[in-house]
Amino acid sequence: MTTAPLSLPPEPDDVVVGIMAGIEPDLTEESVRQAIVRSAASRAKRQRLARALSGDPGLLTSGRPEGPPVVGDFIRSLIAIGARKAVLPKCAGCGSTKKLTNVQADGKRVCGPCNHKTRAASLSCCECSRPARVYRLTRTGEAICRDCWTMPDGDPVALISAAIAAFVPGSDLAAVRQAVESVAPAGNLYLMFRLLWELEDVPGLLTGEGAKASARAARLITALTAAGVAVTAPACHGCGQVRPLTHVLNGLRCCLLCHRKSFTEPCGGCGKDRIVGTRRPDGTPLCSTCGRHEADRLIECVLCDRIRPLGRRTDDGPLCKGCYRPAQGICSFCGKGPRRCYRSSTGMPRCDTCSRTRRRCIGCGKDKYVAARTEDGHLCETCWEKNPVSFNSCRLCGTVEHLHSYGRCHSCVRDRQLLDLLSHDGAIRPELEPVRQVLAVGGAKAGLKMLHRDNTRTILRAFADGTCPLTHDGLDGLLPNKSVAFFRAALVTAGILPPRDERLANLERWITKTTETLVDDGDRKLVRRFATWHHLRRLRREAGLRPLTSAQVTSVRADIRPAVALLAWLRHHGTSLGLCTQAHLDEWLADGTSTRYTARGFVEWCRKNHHIGKKVEIPSRKKLSHVQPTDDSDRWKIARHLIDDDSLAIEDRFAGLLVLLYAQPLTVISQLPATSVTIEGKTTSLILGKKPLLLPEPLDKIAQQLVARRRGHSTMGITADSPWLFPGALAGRHLSDFHLGTRLKKLGIRSRPGRTAALMDLSTQLPAAVLTELLGISPETATAWTQSGGHWARYAAEVQKRPHT
Repeated sequence: MTTAPLSLPPEPDDVVVGIMAGIEPDLTEESVRQAIVRSAASRAKRQRLARALSGDPGLLTSGRPEGPPVVGDFIRSLIAIGARKAVLPKCAGCGSTKKLTNVQADGKRVCGPCNHKTRAASLSCCECSRPARVYRLTRTGEAICRDCWTMPDGDPVALISAAIAAFVPGSDLAAVRQAVESVAPAGNLYLMFRLLWELEDVPGLLTGEGAKASARAARLITALTAAGVAVTAPACHGCGQVRPLTHVLNGLRCCLLCHRKSFTEPCGGCGKDRIVGTRRPDGTPLCSTCGRHEADRLIECVLCDRIRPLGRRTDDGPLCKGCYRPAQGICSFCGKGPRRCYRSSTGMPRCDTCSRTRRRCIGCGKDKYVAARTEDGHLCETCWEKNPVSFNSCRLCGTVEHLHSYGRCHSCVRDRQLLDLLSHDGAIRPELEPVRQVLAVGGAKAGLKMLHRDNTRTILRAFADGTCPLTHDGLDGLLPNKSVAFFRAALVTAGILPPRDERLANLERWITKTTETLVDDGDRKLVRRFATWHHLRRLRREAGLRPLTSAQVTSVRADIRPAVALLAWLRHHGTSLGLCTQAHLDEWLADGTSTRYTARGFVEWCRKNHHIGKKVEIPSRKKLSHVQPTDDSDRWKIARHLIDDDSLAIEDRFAGLLVLLYAQPLTVISQLPATSVTIEGKTTSLILGKKPLLLPEPLDKIAQQLVARRRGHSTMGITADSPWLFPGALAGRHLSDFHLGTRLKKLGIRSRPGRTAALMDLSTQLPAAVLTELLGISPETATAWTQSGGHWARYAAEVQKRPHT
């Protein structure tokens, strides 16, 4: 069964304009609308006006004192613009056309003087017994007229302060007087004398009986407590908690929450006992939630075109809550910002976090900020977005999900933002269309987060403006923007840019930047020649065969840094490299750390190319010790932890086991292709060398989980299936060996000690040829380890001597 689409009732302004067209046809529609705005500023007043005139249009021309006050205000606005048939309502008492501010028991309206006369007829002065309007009340609560009233003597503020100081010995008189003055009305001594009488007649107000106090006395108690005066703050007689007692219930003061709870009735919309938020014209009570969904409260959003409850009215038209975005500002509660803040017009802006409360979420069971409230309970933002109750269909593509904004899904919003950022004057250049297609691939939510970053928007605007050409050199001009690496990887993966070795390119830029610190031009050229011909030429040749590793680039930087430091030191001591002696080098080495010995390569290159004396050299630094292998018991303890603990990341578990069990270096593990794991029936094998290595249980299960669950962290240029077993953060790239090593160190796994311990163990169990074929180790390395770890024949003989059980 299909439900009828929502329809909005006519706007109250349109209803009034239609009625006036039949009564005053000479008035223009625009003038009538202006009269409505002047007489009824709020929408609630306009609704009351439209409701009253729809029920009885004769209120405009009969002069009857009936209907809401807004009818009289509207008639006055009509007369001001030239209405001829409109007649002001006349007071039911005196017949004047003053503003009718009060309603009598018979439902007819009267002016203020007539209302006062009616009230005065039932009162008489306690002194002269004449019927008169009550001017004041005596200390006993009797009415007294203006002629008989006499103001008591003295300063009420000083008298109240003295009374409180006498009641609370040792209190600061200045603090007490300041608290009293904070609640004193300007120029009205009578109200302060009333407060003094109340304190004298009810002395328990300052010792916890504040629920019996008047509103001004309650404010005074609060001010005294804030000033540090030792008075007892009263508790609410409803809930028993110390809160501001702002309302009266059953003759005693209570907090706002208890006062609201006392007015609960069955809601005419949901049928539940709720606090009355509003009422229908027939008096039916409604809770605040159902009241927002009443037909006369719904609006058609100017952005998403949906009929929804009102979120905010703007100059462009009404917005629903999903489309309304508060202004940016600094939160007056937490001081953070700029962020989305409500109540900015009041001067006390409040952000989303400070505006929300924490409740236990029925979805995840955690105490989080409430995003929505359902019949079953509260939901946090994450659970609310996953709950089908929050799903709606996108007005553009029809996708049913938790919409982003303006009635559109995340994909449509992302595509629109991409088009806006890449287009110039509403048109996108043809060469940028592939870029848009690349960035539109992948998760829409992750893509929107990426587009909201300032760095991303800067790059896309540079593409759109033409200030950044779509080349590697153009992207290099945007550095050191960290998002450039993600863009470059996505464009290379999509084939828009040619591939290049980024480690080599970064190293070349680093060399240029580092050598700029040298003051002498000859020194800068010398270091650059050393870097170019001694290092970069070799690295470029190796980069043509395979991508460079982080260790290769790190070693080059370690050679160039001390070379720059040496030349700077020589210039600082008034000499140059050509005049450098062995004494200079010895002094430089003695004054610094052991890393200065790595300048030996630079000095040797200078000697070879006649840039320094032939007898000048830096001795090679002897290694203090070899790599200390991981203790065998610790290695197996960590390995068992990786196998048993399912809470660890599957990538860390598998990579750590390859280091501890099969002595694989991080550079090899990080570059393993996805095809290196072969699953055939119940057997799983891993290709590390020439022959596949059969994985035992439970290592085979971990490998299968890794293949099924492997994923990268890139939000740009995501392909359907990454070719790497360990995908990285950049599109089309594998996880870097440096990052993998950092993750394993957090688990207590250090690559070189772990590999050394594993090789020592494997070399006593397998011959060199088997190690080479299964683990991909070079024959020379495998032979050296087997010779140091024990001869294979001795191992076989030892196995034969073991007792068989």
